[in-house]
Amino acid sequence: MALDFAVANTVLQTARFKRLHVKREKKILHRSLRINFRKQYRMFLRSKNMIRLNSDLEDKVGQLSLKDDQELTLNTSDNTYSLPEYITQMGQLKALSITGCSDYPSKLHNLSFIERLTNLKSIRFEHVSVPSIQPILALKNLKQLTFVMCEIGDAFMSCAIDSPYTSLTNLEIDTCYDLKQLPSGFCNLVHLKKLSITNCHELSVLPKGLGNLSSLEMLSLHCCTKLQELPGSIGSLRKLSFVDVSNCLSLSVLPEEIGELCGLKVLKMNGCGGLQELPMSMSELGQLEEVICDEETSYMWMDFESDLHKLKINVVEDDRIESFMKIVQ
Repeated sequence: MALDFAVANTVLQTARFKRLHVKREKKILHRSLRINFRKQYRMFLRSKNMIRLNSDLEDKVGQLSLKDDQELTLNTSDNTYSLPEYITQMGQLKALSITGCSDYPSKLHNLSFIERLTNLKSIRFEHVSVPSIQPILALKNLKQLTFVMCEIGDAFMSCAIDSPYTSLTNLEIDTCYDLKQLPSGFCNLVHLKKLSITNCHELSVLPKGLGNLSSLEMLSLHCCTKLQELPGSIGSLRKLSFVDVSNCLSLSVLPEEIGELCGLKVLKMNGCGGLQELPMSMSELGQLEEVICDEETSYMWMDFESDLHKLKINVVEDDRIESFMKIVQ
């Protein structure tokens, strides 16, 4: 009898222990579920806050892309766009790109903020209206400056470049329809190596002091259809090795001083139907290796082939329809 009681007591204690164990396991499980739920909920709230923050940023500054804390891209679809003040804190920024995505060029404001980005080496503007380039040219470390489909005419004419304080080496201007002329102050950019002004159909004149760009190696004026002549000072550009005046339809004469370009190696002049003759000084271009022209212009070079032993004439077909379309677009 005593044995049966002891067995029963053991079984009872075992059952009680199992119930306590199960109950404890349930508590642990519930606690774990609550902790996981709180973590998941915090993560959800955090993600919602981030989404709301990103939405606010897009509303205020447009689409923003930052790469390695050194390259910043700002895109805007607004007609007017103010540069965000936070960029003044990006002292290590080296490349800045601002693009307008609306139907008309976005008018920029607060451009003076750029002056504080003293480490900037490259700036690209696309489809925006630039009120002034004075803050840009104040950047002493700037090397590359690009304008594509921008309104810059007034900004260029109102700027003053009194001394060669900028280290700019590359200036590219493409499809800026309101650009009619370059200010004479641009000739103080003595470190400039590449000057590319293309598809600017209203550009009619270049500054007479162009020859002051003593470091210039490349000059491209492709499809500047109203440009009538090159300044005689171009002969002073002894480092100039590449010249492109292709599709400059109104170009009627080349200056005699062009024969002084002792470093010239490549000359592109196809689509220059207004040229009736070449200056006799062309025979002095001893380093000239390649001329790219249409068939009509190629006959003008026949008189110089005996003097220019390195010269190769590459004839390309003049597509007059394409040239016309470039003008009317």
